Amino acid sequence: MSDHRLPRDVLPRHYLLEIRPDLGRGTFSGSVAIDVDVIEGVSEIALNAVDLTIGSAAITDGDGKVEPTVDLDPDLERVMLRADRTIAPGHARIELAFGGLLGDRLRGFYRSTLVDGAGDSHPIATTQFESTDARRAFPCFDEPDMKATFGVSLVVPRGLLAVSNGAETSRTALDDDTDRVVFADTIPLSTYLVAFVVGPLEVTDPIHVAGTPVRVVHPPGRGHLTGFALDVAAHALAWFTQWYGIGIPGGKVDLVALPDFASGAMENLGCITFREVLLLVDPAEATQRELESVAAVLSHELAHLWFGDLVTMRWWNGIW
Repeated sequence: MSDHRLPRDVLPRHYLLEIRPDLGRGTFSGSVAIDVDVIEGVSEIALNAVDLTIGSAAITDGDGKVEPTVDLDPDLERVMLRADRTIAPGHARIELAFGGLLGDRLRGFYRSTLVDGAGDSHPIATTQFESTDARRAFPCFDEPDMKATFGVSLVVPRGLLAVSNGAETSRTALDDDTDRVVFADTIPLSTYLVAFVVGPLEVTDPIHVAGTPVRVVHPPGRGHLTGFALDVAAHALAWFTQWYGIGIPGGKVDLVALPDFASGAMENLGCITFREVLLLVDPAEATQRELESVAAVLSHELAHLWFGDLVTMRWWNGIW
């Protein structure tokens, strides 16, 4: 395996990830606990990380906890954890505290500006991880075949909407005028399909397709532009479910309209992100070409819930 690929002596199984964005300062902090299978005894563990600071690190296996040294390699976009003993084969847990900047380059965990229906501007924070930018948001095994389940929680200013891949399971008020929002664990996912969005957004009431709730997340004052997308999603999801003979992967489908987005859309499981103009449309005002464009992009992303999300290429040369 080439030098730029991670070793396969440690494999992730579950991430417990908490992130606290500060939209005003343009920063974020977080912690991650990664349950891993150690295939062969190792004293060094390599993960991906870039443009992050690492505050603390610990590795726990059957012999107890060790605090490894931490070395960042910006060229290989890695963090190396070096323990003073061998980590035994079997189950282990890696715990890391980290921080970073909410950039403006439309990749990783970045900050954007939303304009509501009244013309007022508001900051939001959102993600774009394909192909290799999850490592800009949290330390991880950032290769598509290293799938794992994810338990995400976000600590956000009170009153802001937070969405991620899983359905919201709890929202708890904290003492510093923030809320901890916890989301349901995902099915096994590649890191590039993890997503979270925080901002003064609104969400439609769900429609249900084959028992799965489908919503549109949108800027305030734009709810009247969501009906076409919901209609297309209902028809496409029903058709794909019948065609594949497999239920809709994940527990819900959120279609999220974003003001600044490098791609047309991104098929993050349960939290599909779109450039706003490719999701929100008024059928009475739009041209036929505009309606067909929205329908095509939306159907394309929904198809990826099965191929791409549920079934994923081992490496990037498997894209077709």
